[in-house]
Amino acid sequence: MKKTLRYNFRLKPNPQQELKLIEFGSYARGLWNFLLSENQRQYEADKTFSFYNEMASKIKAIKKLPEFSWVKAFDSGAAQQVARDLDTALRNGTSKKSHQYFPKFKVSYRVKKQHNDSYRSVNNNNCIRIENGAITLPKVGAVPIVLHRNLVSSIKTATVQYRHGKWEVSLTQEVVCDEAKRLLKSIAGYDINSKQTIVGSNGLTVDNPKYLKQAKQKLTRLQRQLSRKKKGSARWNKAKSRLNSLHGSIARKRMDFAHKTAHRIANESDIAVFEDLNVAGMQKFNGRMVADNIMGLISDLTKYKVELRGGVHHEIGRFERTTGVCSHCGQHHKLALKDRDFTCVSCGTFSDRDYSSAIAVQRLGESDLMANGTVVRLTSSTSTQQKLDVKTKVFALAKLSLGSEEIEKAVA
Repeated sequence: MKKTLRYNFRLKPNPQQELKLIEFGSYARGLWNFLLSENQRQYEADKTFSFYNEMASKIKAIKKLPEFSWVKAFDSGAAQQVARDLDTALRNGTSKKSHQYFPKFKVSYRVKKQHNDSYRSVNNNNCIRIENGAITLPKVGAVPIVLHRNLVSSIKTATVQYRHGKWEVSLTQEVVCDEAKRLLKSIAGYDINSKQTIVGSNGLTVDNPKYLKQAKQKLTRLQRQLSRKKKGSARWNKAKSRLNSLHGSIARKRMDFAHKTAHRIANESDIAVFEDLNVAGMQKFNGRMVADNIMGLISDLTKYKVELRGGVHHEIGRFERTTGVCSHCGQHHKLALKDRDFTCVSCGTFSDRDYSSAIAVQRLGESDLMANGTVVRLTSSTSTQQKLDVKTKVFALAKLSLGSEEIEKAVA
């Protein structure tokens, strides 16, 4: 099985190339706004939308008009990607099953005062390639790139964006996953909370570094300096750049921490079970805490890292009861947010709130996976189980269509 993954690299364009990248980002924004306005006019006329094929035809037609000469200067593959993105946004925004909003117009540079537009090019006929420390982009040329890691496969697309004062390119590549493990020797449930980022049923505990809170004092000082400057002036732009750089540093630290935590979980668990958290709903109550804890990001990163190693990632239902469940007898307790531990009223067991939740997540995930036929619990009579510790849970992957005799041969 193959997965399409993104890898980000730093670009170091010269002044001419930088102007070209800024122009292409604005062209992508302008084309998006034009196609969206055409769809709105069409909907007002006959209650229908134009999707990719019709939008691609419109792009080809407007190239002949003098007022749209900038479309001809734009990369044709990138223009088609704008149409594809708008097609996806229209379908998601008009679908009853999707919870996404209808697409909006993109704000111009004059309003947001930042060159952070992006565009995506497609690697047709090897037009995007890396040679001699530079990446060749269509109609831009060879742009120096910081290649901090080797490419895992050929490049499919390249997305160029200016973020936090730095130029970046995001390359999509196909990665071959390891063969699915027939014998899964470890399962763990993971509770994500505000105090610790991760608490696992296997004893793993990762504290929340709270990078935003660490930089709060410096962030406040830069924001006050920016507020005292005249908007649009040279000093205002310098203060804005320093503030933007600090936000970029915080974002990169969060992403680095999330990748390292997800990597550690994927290495320690063949089966990783998480909760399906309503992160958007949680942000309404405490947005800064939730954003600083990267709750949803760790689960998403762990999913692809576990599957790359041939393991299983599972999320239990959003409304399953896991908080305040006794890890020994399963008795439910109603706890306030300040209660970090409790004593079971049924069996008298003293439990840590987060660790008990992690065990409850593991048990619910184990039940779900066995109920839907993803895994099969091996009994103690299996030879492999006898070699392992008594407390270790061993599962066989059941979706390989193996019979009971073939499973025993496979794991023997």
